[in-house]
Amino acid sequence: MTQILDWRPEPGEVVEFEPATGRAPVPHDVPASLFQRSHFELAAAHRAIGRRQSPWVAMTFDLEGRADLDALTGAWQGLVRRHEAFHSWYEPEDGNLAGFRLPPDSLTVRPVRVGDFTDVAGLRAHVHRRIDEQTAVGWPSLLAGVIRRDTVSTVYFAIDHAYTDGHSLALLFHELRARYHAARTGAALHLPPAPGYLDHNRRERERSASLTAASPELATWSEFLAVGDGGFPGFPVGLGNDADALLPGVRHAYPVLTSDEARAFRAHCARHGGGFAAGAFAALALAQREFTGNDVYRVLTVVSTRGTPRMLHAHGWLVNFVPLMFRLPSSPHLADAVSAAQQGFQRARAGYDVPLHRALELLLDGREVPTIPPMVSYLDGRSVPGSREYLSADATVLAGPDNARGVSLWFNWFSDRAELVVSMPDTAQAAAGVPKYLDRVREIMLAAAAGSPRLPGPVGIGTGRRVAEGV
Repeated sequence: MTQILDWRPEPGEVVEFEPATGRAPVPHDVPASLFQRSHFELAAAHRAIGRRQSPWVAMTFDLEGRADLDALTGAWQGLVRRHEAFHSWYEPEDGNLAGFRLPPDSLTVRPVRVGDFTDVAGLRAHVHRRIDEQTAVGWPSLLAGVIRRDTVSTVYFAIDHAYTDGHSLALLFHELRARYHAARTGAALHLPPAPGYLDHNRRERERSASLTAASPELATWSEFLAVGDGGFPGFPVGLGNDADALLPGVRHAYPVLTSDEARAFRAHCARHGGGFAAGAFAALALAQREFTGNDVYRVLTVVSTRGTPRMLHAHGWLVNFVPLMFRLPSSPHLADAVSAAQQGFQRARAGYDVPLHRALELLLDGREVPTIPPMVSYLDGRSVPGSREYLSADATVLAGPDNARGVSLWFNWFSDRAELVVSMPDTAQAAAGVPKYLDRVREIMLAAAAGSPRLPGPVGIGTGRRVAEGV
């Protein structure tokens, strides 16, 4: 997960892949999801005050040699026809979001040669500008391109976050490579059916309409909001943002565990009644108690709303935020905290289909419903299609320049490492305190991986394997 301002693409010939259609869009009556609605409203608010925002996510990966334009063009055409996210969309209209769609077989893709770039900064600036331009329009909300070189070429694509998520990016990585390989070699292409995201939107609207403040499905949310000040939890260290304003943000990556250490950590957690995610949350909670004295850990965490195996092949923003809460035992051992964290995690995930925005609308009693709040995400990236090729293809997720009120964390477990990515306000207080807290979390996890029965002694600011911003 790299900020685009820290991306260093090698220069080369740039070609973009431009979707087109000869048909007029047709309205559809499927409502936008609650996340999509919040996303579009936030993007419009940023534009209204002239703030540059990046409501997109992107990915890059390498292909050997000088990319075959015919094969890549065919790969993109097959892909945009297959996935509903690329031929259905929403546009603001009279204070609402109007839905439109195109017949998939009307879509074509053509390569457009942009030109040769000779310096990294100029190439990055061009791609960044084009991403902002293309993902801000109703359709196709997509920029796709390739940087062609003789020895290795770099494919890049960016999509409005309203129509994609991390799992979807992994699907595209795998599918593009499979289509490209099939086009070049004549190999058979076997892809399972890909359901559309509009059916998911319909189900969410029906689910939302069935809920009331007294619904038992909201019990976990009610308990979560009743703790402390009745709102969302703060971060264990000061962030220098007492006004809770949206500030310029920074992003750091922390290598937490090597591949062997990650497996040892997972085995330690399994022996004590939990998985890797539960161990990570337990470590966060133990560090929080050291910093604040609070033994109740609360956080929003991300879960997939792909509720069936069939939906694993759908492309869209199919996630939800659920309330995770548990109380630490008096014991200082991570082994004793894992079970409590696992139970809290399982309870939170059971409410994967209770929409965040609807739950808050019903329970906050007229108080402002926040946009997507700070959270902690866990992803086992080893299990998604194509994950074995991430390293050899130099697969990288790109994000735009950050804005942040609080701290968001992503635990990602890949084949070669487990890492922690943090987004936080760009303040002196956050820069001093957040690394100290995360270093402590890492020390706790490393001790568990090494089989230590007790927590290690506290560490100071700046210790641990912190790496450069944006990596």
